[in-house]
Amino acid sequence: MSVRPENRAKFEKQGVLLTKLNLQMGNMDGPEQQDAVRWIAEQQRASERRDATRYRTMIFFTVVAALAASISAWPVVKEWLIK
Repeated sequence: MSVRPENRAKFEKQGVLLTKLNLQMGNMDGPEQQDAVRWIAEQQRASERRDATRYRTMIFFTVVAALAASISAWPVVKEWLIK
C-alpha cells in the first residue's frame, strides 16, 4: 500500500527529521502514522541508493586515478629498476 498523496505532501514539506519526531511523540493518528512509517522507509531506501551510487562512483574514479598515476610513473620506476 502506498502513502496517501495528502500525507506525502505534508511529510515532504516537513522533512524526514520532523516527521520522525512527530512519529516518536505520537502526534499522529493510526492511518497517518502508518503512512509516516512507509514514507520514512521510502526516504531511507532512496538515501541508501544515493549513497551506494556515490560510493561506486568514487571507487571508479579512484581506480582510474590510480591506474593513470601508475602509467605516468612507469618511466621513472623503470629507470630506478634499470640502475
